[in-house]
Amino acid sequence: MKMLNDNIFMNILKSSLAVISILFLGISCAPQEGQKSTLPTEAKITTAKPADVVKLDNVEPAYWWAGMKSETVLLVIHGENIASSTVNVEGGLTISSLNTQDNPNYLFLDLNTSGVKPGKYPITFTSKAGKLSYDFELKARNKDIKAQGLTAKDVMYLIMPDRFANGDVSNDSQDNLSQKADRSFRGGRHGGDIAGVTSKLDYMNDLGVTTVWLTPFLENNQPEWSYHGYAITNFYKADGRHGTNADYKNMVTQAHSKKMKVVMDLVFNHIGNGHKWMQDLPAKDWIHQWDEFTKTNYKGEALSDPNASDYDKKIMSDGWFDTHMPDLNQDNPYLAKYLMQASVFWIEYAGIDGIRMDTYPYNKKEMMSEWVSYVLNEYPNFYIVGETWLPGATWESYWKAGGNNRDGFVSTLKSVSDFPVWDAVNRTWRNHWSVTELYKTLTEDFLYDNPIQNKIFLDNHDVDRAYGVFGKNLPNMKLATSFLLTTRGIPQIFYGTEILMSKGGDHGDLREDFPGGWPGDKRDAFTAKGRTKQENDYFNYMRTILQWRKTSSAIAEGKLKHWVPFNEVYVYARYTKEQTAFVVINNNEKAQTFDVKRFKEVLSGFKSGTDILTGKFVDVTKSISVPAKTAYILELK
Repeated sequence: MKMLNDNIFMNILKSSLAVISILFLGISCAPQEGQKSTLPTEAKITTAKPADVVKLDNVEPAYWWAGMKSETVLLVIHGENIASSTVNVEGGLTISSLNTQDNPNYLFLDLNTSGVKPGKYPITFTSKAGKLSYDFELKARNKDIKAQGLTAKDVMYLIMPDRFANGDVSNDSQDNLSQKADRSFRGGRHGGDIAGVTSKLDYMNDLGVTTVWLTPFLENNQPEWSYHGYAITNFYKADGRHGTNADYKNMVTQAHSKKMKVVMDLVFNHIGNGHKWMQDLPAKDWIHQWDEFTKTNYKGEALSDPNASDYDKKIMSDGWFDTHMPDLNQDNPYLAKYLMQASVFWIEYAGIDGIRMDTYPYNKKEMMSEWVSYVLNEYPNFYIVGETWLPGATWESYWKAGGNNRDGFVSTLKSVSDFPVWDAVNRTWRNHWSVTELYKTLTEDFLYDNPIQNKIFLDNHDVDRAYGVFGKNLPNMKLATSFLLTTRGIPQIFYGTEILMSKGGDHGDLREDFPGGWPGDKRDAFTAKGRTKQENDYFNYMRTILQWRKTSSAIAEGKLKHWVPFNEVYVYARYTKEQTAFVVINNNEKAQTFDVKRFKEVLSGFKSGTDILTGKFVDVTKSISVPAKTAYILELK
């Protein structure tokens, strides 16, 4: 048992500022820095008061686990005048440190859990107002499957849960959450939920994807646009309109039982202004505050630019992502540790296998590298991919581990979102340039350490859907799909792409509901009967490749070798000692026949290949003929 008296901090508290109310004003979501707004966001911090009233309102995390490699856990404790208390911990837990900041309503209690067994441990808070207590529990660690990580053998299926399937209509609206369901409004909540996702795991498994990635399911208690999940208001609680924490854990368990994996979407850069912190900030520097509302410039390139101005870098990092998204300041060590622990909570509690971190470069970069190391120390196989939306491999590689950054920044992130590949796909089949764009982009792989870990995609929840972008040209869509699922990297498919959903423009439109996910829908595209002939044609095309690549060592582990394109034909191989896959993408409007001499370094020793899409045997000893706008994926024999 160890006791620490907090009186040493009271001199600081007595000199605290009066309640600080900061109004940020801004109107447009356009990326204009320093823009004023008519949408108020108020951040408040409480000053010291006479401690005749002391309350205990909240402890985060509410519990933890015994036997973790990191032997300390930070409790962020909130309650009126709680900082005036003397804290006593019993039963074997010891206090590593006890701190406060500007706000007398918060305590930051670091507990040492080394050698402590699972159980409940009383924490008492004693003040002139009396005694309060909290039973802090250390649970036994989760022994179920968890933290498996992802490899190039996997394919992620990206779901916006509000728009995928409504498995529980009773939770569509919640009394304690401001925005109610309105399926008629494209920017509103439509009622999709975790139960709906769980009910469609067999559909995903049959399609051939191996991993489920949900956009954030955590509470977003915002008056509007809460459906997308990126304005988190509680890091430890599922949004009630999606379900409960237990529902999410069950979804992960069910996915694991089907040999599937789960990636969680998290946001450390910002919160929603409906977060309870905004009514009582734990510290003045908990968020980035400006004299007037200041939006980020969205120029991540500035952070790696040796010539960048300090002004541009500060606006990029500290400016708000939007008027309703206060920017978190990870220079505050208690906030940084709070966020890191929240991620570990979901790994240990639910058993997730990976995390996709939103707006990765917008965070304090040193803290993010520390976070990745913190997680991997606990779960060495865990997968983390950062959303690094940057215009080329030169900038993307700055954020990836293994680089040689001249400014001394050392990243620990092993996987980035490969937007350069996405852009090359668009130049090829949206702008009708050439398959040489694919080739040129992949020639920049020398900038990356282990590019096979990069996440690659045709579309996602932030960009127009690929089929619409390609002018609803099915042959081009098939070619792009063949490329995505056979080149290096970990593919990601946006829900509905497999049935040729094609909308773009407004986010509420491109994130349209999956047909058949709601009771009473006119058709059920989760079934072959509910899909059109063209949708089934493409669905089966994608499914064939997905199911094959599950068994392909060449795809999962193989090196990539490619050749300079000719006549709009792009040829490459994926190969290991055990298997070679030979891919020919004919983007020409005419059939192409070509001699195989230039490919002998891969084809030597093979006589034929089986096209995994048709089952056709193709002779590879002399020449190969490929029909117009067709891809061959040959498993060489």
